[in-house]
Amino acid sequence: MLKFKEDKYNGLIVETESIDTSASIFEVGLKELLEEATCQKKSLLWIDLNSEQFNHIAIALQMGFAFHNCEATRTTLTYRVSKDAYIPVAPTHTIGVGAVVINDKNELLMVRDRIHTSRSLYKLPGGMLEPSQSLEEGVVREVWEETGIKAKLVKMVSILNSHPFTFNKSNMYIVFQLEAESFEIDVVDTGEIEFALWMPLEEFFAHEEMSEFQKNLVDSTLNSKGLSLKAYDNLVPHKKHIEVYR
Repeated sequence: MLKFKEDKYNGLIVETESIDTSASIFEVGLKELLEEATCQKKSLLWIDLNSEQFNHIAIALQMGFAFHNCEATRTTLTYRVSKDAYIPVAPTHTIGVGAVVINDKNELLMVRDRIHTSRSLYKLPGGMLEPSQSLEEGVVREVWEETGIKAKLVKMVSILNSHPFTFNKSNMYIVFQLEAESFEIDVVDTGEIEFALWMPLEEFFAHEEMSEFQKNLVDSTLNSKGLSLKAYDNLVPHKKHIEVYR
């Protein structure tokens, strides 16, 4: 028998541990759950299936379940018991971070990708956030991996929201100013980054092969107050982190 718990949308969430490895047993249990959900006038059902339960996915789809979101080893499916049931949307965005790092010699930290599609000759260090990573952790990590420079966050400079991006999702590109705590370049991720350098700001702004977008970002870093990080982790104990920029 499939066990479940209720959610705040008048739905039932199947407990993954209660799912039998046998496809036939799973099918019987799922039919019983659908009947129970209908009798209880529930709005929807949620079920998580992992890669070892791939046979179960076809069974759920045949019963009217639909894909909601998917990761490397698991997928979530939903079933509307009520035709007008509200289902929260799946994640809509990927998040990238970029870093403006200027040393005491008025030089800007830049990198060059081994595979680059940008018209700009060099770019600001940065990349995609890893799952469950904070913005601060992500941008500090990217600077370290791409340049070998240790740096700390100073302020948020800019947010760009664009669509479409990878896999037809939207993307938020968030740029920060960081303060360098070391200065000798030693690229860690040599598979991705061809080389990194400190470029004089005057040369950067005059360089014809630098994008106007990046020039605007650096100009904003130099001339705007930006947003500072305020941590509120202790307010919501069950959250890994909460970042507020203001």
